[in-house]
Amino acid sequence: MERKIAVVTGASRGIGLAVARMLQEKDYVVYGLARSRGEAEGINWMTCDITDGRNVREVFSRITEEEKRIDLLVCNAGIGISGAAEFAPQEDYRRQMEVNFDGAVDCVQQAAPLMRKQKSGRIVFISSLAAIFPLPFQSFYSASKAALNAFSDALGIEMAPFGVQTCTMMLNDVKTDFTDNRKKTVQGDDIYGGRIASSVGKMEKSERSGMAPREVADTLGRLLDRRKLPPHKIVGASNEFLGLLFRLLPAGVMLRLLGKLYG
Repeated sequence: MERKIAVVTGASRGIGLAVARMLQEKDYVVYGLARSRGEAEGINWMTCDITDGRNVREVFSRITEEEKRIDLLVCNAGIGISGAAEFAPQEDYRRQMEVNFDGAVDCVQQAAPLMRKQKSGRIVFISSLAAIFPLPFQSFYSASKAALNAFSDALGIEMAPFGVQTCTMMLNDVKTDFTDNRKKTVQGDDIYGGRIASSVGKMEKSERSGMAPREVADTLGRLLDRRKLPPHKIVGASNEFLGLLFRLLPAGVMLRLLGKLYG
């Protein structure tokens, strides 16, 4: 049986690395895209900055020349910024969208034509519960993930006649170096009465005790065993309860609760 071809962005560490290893175990040929080469053996590492459109096109061209098909694209690469929206530096919030949203779109635009022609393919976006529960002082991160969710849903409708499926996996707290790499803007914390530092501190404490990246990867592995991907998948049994609350609670009530927790 011919092995399936998978491309994973942000694959050198954290969730991306766990996903790449899981796919290896499921006998995929895995191409790991990252700005720096990962250390795991057996993965086809390709240096790629997903915010550089030319670089993305070159990398996907090399993959398609070698393999002639792509069965799975996992858009995982992402960054986080925090701080009050009014004080966020323009270069920071533009970078947030460049990596989390624009970079994913660039990768999709390279993989989608091939999947359309081969009449099959799956595109999975690593999203966040912040897409549906907007986080104060992480407004741009929330916006980037909400954009991914909407893009995935619309893309799935567009490509369904060609046998291409899309899915967003919405995560909550995962223990990775994403927490330490978050770019923080503390300007205005005195004006906001210390709420910026307090809110981000609560979130980071939760992240440091969050689920392991392998749990995310194993959830994806189970989804791939299904004939049909769900449009959205909330990862973690306890987090699924939050998804139920999102469906049941009026928006005003939900936002007041978020304000009490993190505002």
